[in-house]
Amino acid sequence: MKRPFSRYVIMTVVLLAMMVALLYQLSAITLAEGAENAEKAEQRSTAQISIAGTRGRILDRNGVVLAYSKNSYNVEFLRDANNRTNYDSAVYTEALMKAIRIIEESGGKTIDTSYIRMQEDGSLVYDWRVETKANRVARYKNFCEAMGFPIDFDKTVEDKSLWDTSSWPTAEKSYKDLRALWFIPEELSFEEANKIISIRQEVNLKNYRAFEPVTIAYDVDMEVVAQIKLHAGELPGLQTAQSTTRVYPRGTTAAHIIGYLGRNVTQQMVEEQGYSANDYTGVSGVEARMEQYLTGATNAHKGSRVVEVNKNGSTIRELSYTPASNGSDVMLTIDLNLQMATEKALADLIEKIDQTETEQITAEAEKYEKLAPEGDLSQIHTAKTGAAVVMDVRTGQVLAMASYPTFDPNWFIAGLSTEQFAQLFGDPEDPNDPVRLTTPTLNKAISSRMTPGSIFKMVTGIAGVAEGELLLDEEIDCEYEYYLVDENGNINTRDPATCHIGSLSAAHRSHADQDLSTAIKNSCNYYFCEVAYRLGIERLYNWAEKFGLTVPSNIELTGEATGIVGKQEVLFDNTLLNGEGVLSISEQKTSLPALIYKNLKARLRLILESTLREVDDAAVDRCTRKLMQLQDGSVNNKGPEIRQIMSEELGIPVGITQEHGDWMQSISSLLNEIQWKPTQTIRSGYGQGVSLVTPIAVARYVSAVANEGTVYDAHIVDRVIDSDGALIKQYEPTVYNQIELPKAVWTEVKEGMKGVVSPEDRGAAAKKFSTAFQAKYLSDTSVKRLAGKTGTAQIGVRSKLIDIENTSWFVSFAPLNDPEIAVVVCVPYGFSGASSAPAVEDIFTYYFNKQESAAPETLVSINAIAP
Repeated sequence: MKRPFSRYVIMTVVLLAMMVALLYQLSAITLAEGAENAEKAEQRSTAQISIAGTRGRILDRNGVVLAYSKNSYNVEFLRDANNRTNYDSAVYTEALMKAIRIIEESGGKTIDTSYIRMQEDGSLVYDWRVETKANRVARYKNFCEAMGFPIDFDKTVEDKSLWDTSSWPTAEKSYKDLRALWFIPEELSFEEANKIISIRQEVNLKNYRAFEPVTIAYDVDMEVVAQIKLHAGELPGLQTAQSTTRVYPRGTTAAHIIGYLGRNVTQQMVEEQGYSANDYTGVSGVEARMEQYLTGATNAHKGSRVVEVNKNGSTIRELSYTPASNGSDVMLTIDLNLQMATEKALADLIEKIDQTETEQITAEAEKYEKLAPEGDLSQIHTAKTGAAVVMDVRTGQVLAMASYPTFDPNWFIAGLSTEQFAQLFGDPEDPNDPVRLTTPTLNKAISSRMTPGSIFKMVTGIAGVAEGELLLDEEIDCEYEYYLVDENGNINTRDPATCHIGSLSAAHRSHADQDLSTAIKNSCNYYFCEVAYRLGIERLYNWAEKFGLTVPSNIELTGEATGIVGKQEVLFDNTLLNGEGVLSISEQKTSLPALIYKNLKARLRLILESTLREVDDAAVDRCTRKLMQLQDGSVNNKGPEIRQIMSEELGIPVGITQEHGDWMQSISSLLNEIQWKPTQTIRSGYGQGVSLVTPIAVARYVSAVANEGTVYDAHIVDRVIDSDGALIKQYEPTVYNQIELPKAVWTEVKEGMKGVVSPEDRGAAAKKFSTAFQAKYLSDTSVKRLAGKTGTAQIGVRSKLIDIENTSWFVSFAPLNDPEIAVVVCVPYGFSGASSAPAVEDIFTYYFNKQESAAPETLVSINAIAP
């Protein structure tokens, strides 16, 4: 039988033929379509889309949430970069009109970022929202290029502020061209058309990242989400996306502490930290100070989506996804309930004082008309603002901090309406607008500086003893008026400092034979004038600094002001130079040098005019500054130097100035205004004159008195915890200064402060408290006894006569023998220090009632048997 050799050969030949055919087809595809596929591949690329983490929460000391980010929905617009025809543009405009209508019908609003604005007269202008000319021109250029408007500029000139933009399109032309370009219907008003322009402008400006949608409305309600999805077929390019919105669930409570967010990302933040231009960041309070911990929007937290995009920037597919990490939680030292009690106590107090003062002005109208400017009673200020601080004297932790009036930080997230802006900032054109005077967004507990008045007397007394200028048992009689005696034994009887007790009153006799504790109880001005005179201003200033009154408290909040206590360098510092090496006026610590600078320049102009010389403003400025530099604490015997400066700078010969003694007298008189004098030293001893302190600084000063010498930095942040619950940072108590003194000194001071509020000692402030509070916390039998000090600080010149305009201070701590907390209340235009007693009572009452109502410990001891 034959073998089937021929069949195998045939099958082999067929298979080879098929393989050859397949190879031929593959080569044909490779050769014919390779170039096309290569071209398509070259048109594709990858892009990375950043994903931010959720912002961390802000909590009170007990874990109660004060700020958090809730899930929300935004409306986004994503133009298909492949669709660029006029028809597509018209379709997108129609879709945007429908989307805007849906959003606004549900109470929402779309972005308002258009650079084109309409003025009151109907004319159109650009608003570039940047300050420098170079930045405005840069934004102008970017706008024109993004909108497709041709412009000419000299590319060889790097400084954009020098570019000629006169031929560039005006706001009017841009507006008309954009309406035409985007097929915006003619019947739409400017306001309606500009909403569409805002959105399309953002799309064009971000064309380089066309694969990323533009958010056109934030935090819309679910009805909008449903409508957008329901009408998706009619809304090409429109979509909704889940996001987060910052929420402050307690509204106005602790608003000045928490702060608020805003879109204030700088280019540097984008480049160095990875923020997006539209990110919300902290503007004030803890939100701003702790931004680095709270944010989830920096490179350290961001996740990403890597996508493939075509040549037009449209997304083809997602290649990879990396989740973001959330920001950390910040736990504060405040107790929410104590915070609310403190805020209510302060608000009730200010309302009560304001009402009482208004009634007093009405009842004594004839008296106050004689004192008010131009007899206008409305020009007399009554209590409208204030601050209160509760501090743990053992750690420096702030347990509560109130500032009045307050605000709702939620307003800033949605964007301020015209009415809300007016409530917070008032009319910028009216300096007398009541809102501008009360500044609701300003944290007055840390940012307002006020004359301390008698609450400063403990500093003076302690300094006197510590420096060996005063003995604890030394007695000083009050003589009502304190006269200074010069080195020649001459008594200066002009405008003496006086005690608040009349010289012939029966009460004045109680100021005889006063030691330190009695002088504090009586708040005797004469006593502390004498101590301040013995000390001298330098040593008195140093002790104010030791107690932290002239340095920052370092609290973890934005906007803290630094207090001052007067001396020559504070009143006027002739060594303070600006960048050009000439005397700086703007950087002086008080406003008086600026006034003297202005008046001295005016005087020099008059002198030049009287000699028929040309007035050279630059020369007058130099002469004024050089003359002021002569004031180093005295201008005695500096006539020759004054004449020489006037000769060199103004060209007035020395011989002529020698003939005009009135010139020298007027110039010397002005320079004397910025010279520190002994009369200012003695007034500083009882907290008047050139002294300004903040409530937070006073709180740590009083805490140092209570704890007998430890001056803590103030803390309002307790710890930072990451999103997984791990401790990132613990804020431990930090000591600014330790004052070492014999216990007898502290005991004497505390005894005086106890007497201020003691009914048995007939303390001046005791009667301002309720009978029940006196019995429980102010009497000799009180277990948790209070110690305090009032301060009635006179401000300006008129305040000596218009008592209503005095600043009211009340500082206190308790319990006397084992202090826990210090309470400071300050009310500008509060009439008297004792006026603030009701708020102090309310705060301490809440604090101690909470302690007394706390559940007792019922834990069983180790190895013990439960009952």
